[in-house]
Amino acid sequence: MTTAVGITATSVLGLALLDAVGLQPGGRVLDVSCGRGDITLDAARRVGRSGLALGVDASLTMLEEARRRAADAGLAHVGFVHADAQTQRFAPLRFDAIVSERGLDAFADPAAGIANLARALRAGSQLAVLSRDDPDAVPAVLTPVGFVDVDVARAHDVGAWIVSARASG
Repeated sequence: MTTAVGITATSVLGLALLDAVGLQPGGRVLDVSCGRGDITLDAARRVGRSGLALGVDASLTMLEEARRRAADAGLAHVGFVHADAQTQRFAPLRFDAIVSERGLDAFADPAAGIANLARALRAGSQLAVLSRDDPDAVPAVLTPVGFVDVDVARAHDVGAWIVSARASG
């Protein structure tokens, strides 16, 4: 008898981000500043083969590692894009969820980055980002571009917060 074992390298915070957006089978999720793809790969497992998990990162070296790991895990419904998520033109209304463990730190201009991501979310979809500094700064960026139901929750005992919001429309 063969037993499959799922091994994850996703941090507790990354898993909390995925929980915050409530991924469902068949969903489409974008992982901003995905690095080696830890969160992206776990997101792919949650949305299943009928879904899509897409990671975006500015580091080609990290993405090469992420692609190798996805192939080794047999996750064909995962993709990785070498780009700056602040300016990358994602297909409008494509994603059901967007997560970022780097939070607003992923962007030189947080307001522009969040506005860009908002266009890629379907109405009613969820965004969750990590804040390691002032958690009140994140809602101040989310609200002007149309996010509603902003929630700030302490992320375990590590001095970070998960900020989640729903795309209006």
